[in-house]
Amino acid sequence: MKDVTLRQLEYFVAVAEEQSITRAAAKCHVTQAAISQALRELEAVLGVQLAIRRKSKGVHLTSTGRAVATRGRTLLGEVKHLVSAVDDTSTGASGTFTVGCFTTLSPVVLPEVAEFLVHAYPRVTLDIVEGSGPEIQERMLRGQIDLCFLYEAQRHPEVSTVLLRERRYRVAVAPGHPLAAHDALRVADLEPYPAAVLNVEPASYLNEALLRRCGITPNMVYRTASVQTIRALVGRGLAWALLMEEVAASHEGRPLRFLPVVDDLGTNSLLAALPKGVRPSPLTSAVIDHCRAALHRSHDRSHGEGR
Repeated sequence: MKDVTLRQLEYFVAVAEEQSITRAAAKCHVTQAAISQALRELEAVLGVQLAIRRKSKGVHLTSTGRAVATRGRTLLGEVKHLVSAVDDTSTGASGTFTVGCFTTLSPVVLPEVAEFLVHAYPRVTLDIVEGSGPEIQERMLRGQIDLCFLYEAQRHPEVSTVLLRERRYRVAVAPGHPLAAHDALRVADLEPYPAAVLNVEPASYLNEALLRRCGITPNMVYRTASVQTIRALVGRGLAWALLMEEVAASHEGRPLRFLPVVDDLGTNSLLAALPKGVRPSPLTSAVIDHCRAALHRSHDRSHGEGR
């Protein structure tokens, strides 16, 4: 049996990331024929079909192909780390570190990552990709992102996660809203009042489905892709909202109250995510450890101030 070569893995991973023979060839600076031959040889060695080629529709990986691409990407990364090990030992890690972040989490996580890298890994350049949970995870599974930050409800079945901070749903209201008279709320208390919902999937669908399972039909009057807009609506007393990150006031300076929910809605914790089977690099592990510690410190400070 012939051995799998690093060149075959490099070309196949490029195909997986670009979803095109043509773009993979351009990325690797070789001919399309070289990419196609490497793909055929790799399939022959492994004895499985890794990709489906469709004219004018690009290349689609089989389920086995996705698994091989994920593992191949890890192996190529480990080889790269091996080659640069001596230099990294003496001068520290270098290169680009690409982080994917669910849009509403960006203000919470990305400043921590950026400041940590500036001080601990000054030769590393941070590349930021923001988007929905599904978008950033798909890009990570294609090898375009090193690490993702997202909420528990957004987790893709092909990723493994690390808990950064447990979060439970809380209801945001203005101090003058009728619901603010309660110290804690039942889901049924919410039904008569207008609500504002983050109109970014899967958040919108998941929140509505969660409330319906609790026996109410939420009155979703306002839908917006902006958390700041939701906070502004809530601050003006126009709606309540289920929000994960607590702030003292809207961007207009109007105060907000965050009330616990008596019913068990479960958790929607803040997670760091990697493709399943991928061993984190020392840099990735250091970023995860720092964010977990920093988010816990932030949580302790905010709760201390609220007492």
